[in-house]
Amino acid sequence: MFEYISGKIIEKKTTYAVVDTNGVGYYITIPISTYDKLCEVGSEGKLYIRFHVRENEQRLFGFATKEERIVFDSLLKVAGIGPKIAISILSGITIKDLFDVITRQDVKLLSTVPGIGKKSSERIIIELKDKFDDILPSSFIEYTTTPEAQNFVNDAEDALISLGYSKLDVVKKIQKFMSHNTPTSAEDIVKAIIKNFYSKI
Repeated sequence: MFEYISGKIIEKKTTYAVVDTNGVGYYITIPISTYDKLCEVGSEGKLYIRFHVRENEQRLFGFATKEERIVFDSLLKVAGIGPKIAISILSGITIKDLFDVITRQDVKLLSTVPGIGKKSSERIIIELKDKFDDILPSSFIEYTTTPEAQNFVNDAEDALISLGYSKLDVVKKIQKFMSHNTPTSAEDIVKAIIKNFYSKI
């Protein structure tokens, strides 16, 4: 129904913002991750919106980025996770850290987020562990590297593509691998990525 709402930020708190658009003030629930990115009161701002309807309630949830909204939507698909818990997760952990936690299946760490118990953490990890690669654009998975390691990455990409793997899949898997590892050669990357491909066959 809504893609985004833009206008003057009238009020800004850690849990909500009020945005004036053409004389209409929208009360929008936000996570702390969005609060940290949102412009100051009195300035023009923009929030990506998700309109959530329950039997006795209609609420607007706002996010500073589309990635935050994508993760919010994906969390709502997990059994037992509602908007309140999804917002709590986005407030208690960054998207990148959430990605890492799900990849490592770290139930204990995810359980430290306020409002998230062990059972909820297990459900989130089980239901999202094989989907998170597709939930977020591959370009969102960031990593830093040295010039030498970047040369390894470039050589590994060329080698894997020459073996017939699609460039999109190769780039995505290398980005994920590099976010958790420090390879000493292009061969290290190639072996790890091929193993990953075969493990999912």
